[in-house]
Amino acid sequence: MKPFLSNPRLLGLALWLAALVAFVAVSVETSRKRLADELEVTGRTLHRLISQRVAQHDAHLTTLIALSSGAEPAPDGAVRQVMESISRFYPRIAWLALVSLGGPEGAAGAQGASQPAGVTAGPAVRRDVDVPAGGGVDLAPLGGEIAAQVRGRPSVYAAGEGRYLLAKRAPEPSDHAVVLMIDAAKLVEPEERPDFANLRISLDGADLVDLPADASLGSGVSWLKPPHFEKVIDGEGQRLLLSLDRSLPLAALVPPGRLLGFAVVAGLLAAALSFGLGQRAAVKRSELAARAAEERAQLQERETRLAHASRVNAMGELASGIAHELTQPLTALLSRSQAALRLARAERPDMAMISEALGVNVREAKRAGEMLKRMRDYASNKAPERARQDLNAIVAEVVALTRTDLERRGVALVLELGEPAPEAVVDVIEMEQVLHNLIRNAAEAVGAGGVVTITTARAGREAKVVVSDDGSGIAAEVLPKLFTPFFTTKADGMGLGLSLCASLVERVDGRIGAENGVLRGARFTVTLPLAAGERGKGKG
Repeated sequence: MKPFLSNPRLLGLALWLAALVAFVAVSVETSRKRLADELEVTGRTLHRLISQRVAQHDAHLTTLIALSSGAEPAPDGAVRQVMESISRFYPRIAWLALVSLGGPEGAAGAQGASQPAGVTAGPAVRRDVDVPAGGGVDLAPLGGEIAAQVRGRPSVYAAGEGRYLLAKRAPEPSDHAVVLMIDAAKLVEPEERPDFANLRISLDGADLVDLPADASLGSGVSWLKPPHFEKVIDGEGQRLLLSLDRSLPLAALVPPGRLLGFAVVAGLLAAALSFGLGQRAAVKRSELAARAAEERAQLQERETRLAHASRVNAMGELASGIAHELTQPLTALLSRSQAALRLARAERPDMAMISEALGVNVREAKRAGEMLKRMRDYASNKAPERARQDLNAIVAEVVALTRTDLERRGVALVLELGEPAPEAVVDVIEMEQVLHNLIRNAAEAVGAGGVVTITTARAGREAKVVVSDDGSGIAAEVLPKLFTPFFTTKADGMGLGLSLCASLVERVDGRIGAENGVLRGARFTVTLPLAAGERGKGKG
């Protein structure tokens, strides 16, 4: 989780995707609610309009009943005229009829057709007036039902082909009834029909009108329940049901234009946020890098001071040996100078012998100077200067510094220097300090009569310097802790020598390791990268 959060680009992409998902979810919910509300409003509007038209049908029935069955009935011509006006102004009323209900015999005569098979004969139905004349349906099968109606209350009958009959009996003592044939599809005007919804008008569960939605709007998604509107038409005796169903196309739920616009805006914001977080992370990384560099510089400075202190301390330990080394050239200088002085005072000076004495003095003076220079360099506190160096030469310098101390301890020193000499990019003083620490530790481990061996060699692309001894070796529990700061097995030790050696070797991309010898003793190996140009040469 942390690597993900620390990557501004991945975080910005994740936030952008999360914003898109949230936008889609909100858009789907709000669009679904809006489309459902729109369907509800449309359904209520259509319901109100259809209810008004259905109420008009009942008013027509009442008017025609009043004309034909009052105390003074209007002539058939006047009734026909009113019916023709209704048919002309209300095209959804496909046919009107004023009928008289009589006996079964009259029905056959009036209609001029036999009763359909399987239908029980009811009261005869005679058309007194029908508009348009001869239209409509055969009313004979409905004679009994119309005769059984409650007077003054309309009833509805299916007529097929999307039409239904609306019949109403006149009050007593009249035997008249008025029948209207309604084209249900014309209850809704073309401009009132919603193209986004499937519209149905049904009677007693059977569809009279089934108008599908516009196919160009697309099919709805399957994972969302479509909005539905359903309500019974408010008409006396007219059991009509209006229902609307609206599909939810994906383009309507999530408009592509809005989604694209939001994606662009969200992408820009996410990119800006990602850039800001990236800049902030870069600043933080820079601060951490600067702090780490400062800490490394402080650590290196402390290590340098520690290395200098360690060298000065080592010089103190080597002081007696160094004094002995200097005594030899100084004694020789004194002896030869006194001899030359006596020769010069003779009556006949021997210039050859005087010249030889002075030559010896020069040689011994140079020897003392080299010794002092080596001591001064080793004890100096100058900054490291890494350069390509001959590791055999560095070993020789360290041996020259430590030989007297080893002889005083009774420790033999064996050199096994590889040829050609391996070369590495190091600081001479730091590498001398590493080898001096390893040699001194080995000498302390073996004691008088012991042997310390220094080996140099090449191994592939690396140079190796090995300091081994024939002592008792290193305890198994001590080996993993040897290079840990402040860990020591010496009573008066500080535990910084080997830790410092590891730091100085690691500065030049090397490594140092310790192990016990095959038969006895300990073995410390310093591994360094071969200097460029040396890596292609043979192995030592």
